[in-house]
Amino acid sequence: MLYYVSSMTVADLSSAPREKLVDEIIRLQYQLDWYERQMFGSKSERFIPADDSQTSLTLGVEQKASAPAVAQHITYERRDTKKQEGHCRGTMPTNLPVKDIIIEPDEDITGCERIGEDVTWHYEMKRGSLYVERTIRPKYVRKVGTGIAIAVLPAQAIDKGNAGAGLLAQILTDKYVYALPLDRQRRKYRSEYGVEFSESLLCGWVRQSCFWIEPVYNFAVERVKNATYVQADETPIQVLVTDVKGKTHRGYFWVYRAVLENLVVFVYSPSRSRAGPNEFLKDFKGVLQVDGYAGYNEVLAHKEVRWAACMAHVRRGFDKALPYFHSDASYALKVIKGWFDIEKESKETGLDHAARLAQRTEKIAPSMDAFHKWLKQTSLTTLPKEPLGKAVAYALNQWEGFKPFLSDGRVELSNNGVENDIRPVAIGRKNYLFKGSHDAAQRGAMIYSLVETARALGLDPYAVIYALLKKLPSAKTSEMDSFKPHNWAGLIQNTVMQE
Repeated sequence: MLYYVSSMTVADLSSAPREKLVDEIIRLQYQLDWYERQMFGSKSERFIPADDSQTSLTLGVEQKASAPAVAQHITYERRDTKKQEGHCRGTMPTNLPVKDIIIEPDEDITGCERIGEDVTWHYEMKRGSLYVERTIRPKYVRKVGTGIAIAVLPAQAIDKGNAGAGLLAQILTDKYVYALPLDRQRRKYRSEYGVEFSESLLCGWVRQSCFWIEPVYNFAVERVKNATYVQADETPIQVLVTDVKGKTHRGYFWVYRAVLENLVVFVYSPSRSRAGPNEFLKDFKGVLQVDGYAGYNEVLAHKEVRWAACMAHVRRGFDKALPYFHSDASYALKVIKGWFDIEKESKETGLDHAARLAQRTEKIAPSMDAFHKWLKQTSLTTLPKEPLGKAVAYALNQWEGFKPFLSDGRVELSNNGVENDIRPVAIGRKNYLFKGSHDAAQRGAMIYSLVETARALGLDPYAVIYALLKKLPSAKTSEMDSFKPHNWAGLIQNTVMQE
């Protein structure tokens, strides 16, 4: 609190002339008025005449007579809060279908008097149909003991929020499966359902959904790190940065696919440097299948890691050379196509790894040996900067990486599997253009991991996301195994059966 005092002593006041005393009184009055404005008045600089009779001290200064008060009839409108539906933000829409769910207390309420009910609501969605799910929990006065009997409110993915698991799953699926940006979704809900969701609200829902997804994602990360056969690739993603307004940063999604386990993990990194795979694969032991990018070289140098190359990347070089060196390039493409056809047949007939290796030894190994000799001969007659010369040089440089394919029936001829996992990102970034922050990019990596793992397991991504967001908020620690990827099929079935 501030105190304002006179700068004059008592002796000064007693001997001062009248003019000086008046000046001192005016100065003190000004200070006091300033103090009262700070305590009671508006901080605006607008001049608003007011009645100071309630708060001002006159200090003997004559005040102007105030005008007589005029009686005014003031009316106001009072909102009846008892009629508000639920505890969620906003007012429950009246233009959507409403599904009521009544939850009675677990205890015996026979003969108890019902004294009211507690109502909550949230938006819910089931395959393109948006509606309101209203939870009604009747209240009863206990006959024995004291207090009120009421059911416990079921746990939601967003506590005290107004978005159910179905709506959240639809939003995530639309963005990460069908590449529909949140702003377009916002406009879709407004035009199709008459419901206004702000883009910031949708972003918050995505962020809060990832809170439940993260433990499942972390489990998949550890499983992939401990796998014995992994395919890896990377793809760029633009990220909005705060230090330079309107500029984006080029980050990368590093994608790892545990082929035998059908697990896919996306990891965001701010750069394409070798630090990304070096950190993720620092303890990896097994076969790592990658293209010719040098960023994996340090990992491949580990004695516990075997390098497997990608024949699809070899094929692309000859495809580019086809218009200029038709004869040689078409020969190479024909030979490589034959190997892919044999591999396709082995998968369609359901051959196990041992049978696949036996088939490769019989039908592919002799052809690959002859093709290798052709590559070395062709390299002597082509210029290194010509399209054919580049294709031949790349193939020869990668050839050592095809030994695991001819010695291990588990290893694929290419890493097309992980490249197919990356494809949704390429489609998505053409629509949403960039991620809002580095944290948002990592959340995108989590959801892409969930979506592509679901596809690898032959499951519907929406059904997986819905089941996780529906069940995880109320799950016990002892039940966490049911949320691991290879138990998702059973989780989906249980979720459907309980509805």
